[in-house]
Amino acid sequence: MCGVVFFDDQQCGDNYCRCCGRSEPDHQPYYAECFDHNLTYIPQLPHSIRHLRFAANNLTSVPLTEHFFSNVTQITDLLLISTKMSHIELNAFKGLRNLTCVLVTGSEHLTMESFRVLMAIPGLQYLSAHSCQLSSPPKDLFSNMTSDVVELSLSLNFPTDYTCLYDLTAYSALDKLRNIDLAICSICAVKTSTVVRIQSLNLNDNSMKGLPESCAANEVSLFPNLSSLKISENGLLFLKKACLPSLKFLDLSYNGVVVRSFSITQCPCLQTLWMSYINTGWMKLASNLFSHPTLEELHLEGDHIAFGSHDRVPSNIFANCSRLTRLSLAKNNFENVDDARFLELLGHLSLEELNLSKNKLSSFSLSTLSNFSNLSRLELMSIGISSIPDGAFDSLKNLYWLNLTQNDITIVTKQTFSVETRQRLRFLYLDRNPFTCSCQLLWFRNWFVSDMELFQRNASSRLEYKCNNLPGTSLANFTMVDQACVMSHAMNVVIVFTCTIVIVTLTITSIVFRFRWNIRLALYEAFRGRGDVRRLRLLADHFDYDVFVSYDKEDLPWVYGKLMPELEERLGLRLCVHERDFIPGNNIVDNIVECVQSSKKILMVFSKDFVRSQWCQFELTFCMNHVMNFDDVLLIVCVDDVASRDMSAAMMAVLRTTTYIQWEELDDAVHSFWGRLRLALHEIIPLDGAL
Repeated sequence: MCGVVFFDDQQCGDNYCRCCGRSEPDHQPYYAECFDHNLTYIPQLPHSIRHLRFAANNLTSVPLTEHFFSNVTQITDLLLISTKMSHIELNAFKGLRNLTCVLVTGSEHLTMESFRVLMAIPGLQYLSAHSCQLSSPPKDLFSNMTSDVVELSLSLNFPTDYTCLYDLTAYSALDKLRNIDLAICSICAVKTSTVVRIQSLNLNDNSMKGLPESCAANEVSLFPNLSSLKISENGLLFLKKACLPSLKFLDLSYNGVVVRSFSITQCPCLQTLWMSYINTGWMKLASNLFSHPTLEELHLEGDHIAFGSHDRVPSNIFANCSRLTRLSLAKNNFENVDDARFLELLGHLSLEELNLSKNKLSSFSLSTLSNFSNLSRLELMSIGISSIPDGAFDSLKNLYWLNLTQNDITIVTKQTFSVETRQRLRFLYLDRNPFTCSCQLLWFRNWFVSDMELFQRNASSRLEYKCNNLPGTSLANFTMVDQACVMSHAMNVVIVFTCTIVIVTLTITSIVFRFRWNIRLALYEAFRGRGDVRRLRLLADHFDYDVFVSYDKEDLPWVYGKLMPELEERLGLRLCVHERDFIPGNNIVDNIVECVQSSKKILMVFSKDFVRSQWCQFELTFCMNHVMNFDDVLLIVCVDDVASRDMSAAMMAVLRTTTYIQWEELDDAVHSFWGRLRLALHEIIPLDGAL
């Protein structure tokens, strides 16, 4: 009760009650509860009891007399809950000299006379009479009496006479009364016929259509001392003239349509204004609507105000607000509000607290907030940002509270907040963001684990820091091997890219090298001319030989026995053969080069022995380059079958791109072989040889 921590629960009061102690050196019982025994009296309780809760008993037919509390004269707080009492005698509380707080609830038949007795308890400062069906008091109810009550709570009273008008005139007689709570009482209007000097009036959740009547006929205020007026959730339809010269706090939230003609300048001392959830988004707001020289705090949450529309929201809507330091614009419409428009509306304000939560700030950059150097508390929950620019909040030297909950932030790096900013922040909420747990986030994870109180709004909020890319993994439990994060992400990308390029280059080079002759020959076949270069060479040059023959020495018998007789004796061609025509004493390479260049045609004799000969492979390479340079072709004859696995790359390339002539010993095959060879040599065969 009253925030006190109790312990040592024990039976007391003839075993009808329960007594508890509190953390004091003597551990004496301090709190007593007598609950649900249909008691018609208060049993004898320990003298140390100060708080008594007398609940769910039946006092319907038992009046409260001066003897009713004789066993607890020392109590300071009294709760009479659901006792159904109706009548209280004038001297019932006479012996309770220390009583300062009384709470009566659920006594549906409590009379006005009993209410007057409660108000007259000497020394009583707080009185609450909830759910007692008390209606508006008669104007003279408190006449000729003294009351020390400072705070009166009458919420949840629904009068049985169905009168929704509440008259505050009776309270004008109570000089010490400062606060009246009339929330949830079905009140439709409030009036007074004389000045009431209360300071606070709570009319929340009623049925009022307008403000309480506050102006006398001569425009003198009927509530000259009223500094706080709460009238939210009433369905207000109009705000007529108000005479509230001392009003500092006004709550108009959760109402219907608030007429634009109402001006807060009618309240010259206004400091705090709540106008949240009144749905003014469809309205064209008046110029200087919130302009007020004393206004310090303004709440416009959930009003759907289209701040991006110059037609509906004038630029001077917050003009002349030189003292405005706390502003909440959560849950409005910031579409098309860019940096320039934002500064046009708010740039002149010396804000210390700003709430922009649950607005989609798509055209707005966080760097604009650097213009508000006095900011100490900043709420940016659910504004749709995916990243925080490095140092975005470093210029806000007074910032200690920052809420970035439920955005799309994936990474927080060491550069996001400077060392000074991290030391300055006492509250930094980043929960419910889709963090990508990787090396880039490891630094933030370590900061989070080392100072969890900084990031937690409550005990369970730490569970709202999760790795979006690792389902079921919380940020606190995310770990990575240090070696895996030695290099930066950018360096890893460069390394992977470089390695990929190197691998691709090596692969292409290997393929090109392996099939280099195939490629060269294919290009040669694709781009070589129609024989003009070859014909001009044959006409212009002086040749010593008609055909250069390249062969292995093991194939010499075939060359001497078959080839030379046919080409030299029958066709009249001059062949260049190593053993016969190379000049003795010359370098063998020089012999090959000179003989190739001195021959009109080149004929290669492929065989198994040709494959194994290094000189033959050299001749093949050289001859291939030679014919390509002169737009010619190699003449290839195969004297036996050579397995492809034994061939060099050059031989494979030649056989795949050139039609070769196969030698076989059969008569028909021999005749075909020489016929095909003569056809291949027709350009250089003498006319008599062709015949």
